[in-house]
Amino acid sequence: MYEIMDLQIWKQRREEMLREAEQNRLAKALRDSRKRRGSGRASSLAWELKRIAGRLRKLLRSLRKID
Repeated sequence: MYEIMDLQIWKQRREEMLREAEQNRLAKALRDSRKRRGSGRASSLAWELKRIAGRLRKLLRSLRKID
């Protein structure tokens, strides 16, 4: 009986370790992707400029349709 419980505990611990390892891999991948994209003000500025340019294009398209 104790052998069965030990086996179950061992399997449960193994599953927990695998889940933890997967979470660590995902967290590392997320950190790495953030580093590649750029961080801080430069990426924020680039995003804002793209957003404003998109809104400006949308405005110009709507003005062309009116004419």
